Amino acid sequence: ILVLSSAMGSNLREILENVCYLEIFLSFLIDKEKNFRPKENAIMKFYQQFSCVGGDPVFSESLCKELQKKFFQQRCELGRIGRRNMNQRLNLNIPQNNTFLLPRDILAATDCLIGMKFGMGTLDDMNHLKNKRICFVADLLQDQFGLALVRLENVVRGTICGAIRHKLIPTPQNL
Repeated sequence: ILVLSSAMGSNLREILENVCYLEIFLSFLIDKEKNFRPKENAIMKFYQQFSCVGGDPVFSESLCKELQKKFFQQRCELGRIGRRNMNQRLNLNIPQNNTFLLPRDILAATDCLIGMKFGMGTLDDMNHLKNKRICFVADLLQDQFGLALVRLENVVRGTICGAIRHKLIPTPQNL
């Protein structure tokens, strides 16, 4: 978690300011501080651990961009409701218009899990309706319409390819 937060751009001071259980985080820092001092070292260390890469990878912009693409951009968008729920659950004060996952979110979630390990806080009831995603009918129809268009595209392509193979001129009526 410390290496990931450092790779996301947090420095040691920001990390320690955003956690409640300092002793636990400091116990990890004693022997691992050199791994995430500069951001480049943290990115390489995280990439080694995540990708199971042996040896000594060399820092490059492509490595940084790959890590950004996998973790820190649109893939980790919470949405307005997700941001509100995250702020409520983890006692954060992040503006509602900031809908992407931030290093503070990861630190707060880790801190919450550590607190639960020591009996602080409560687990969410996964069967409660507030923890279920409700889809609008329009969203479901949009998904089905998209699937239907993909199937139609495949049928048209197959018909055109078959007509070309048989040296026929495809017409709209044949499709």
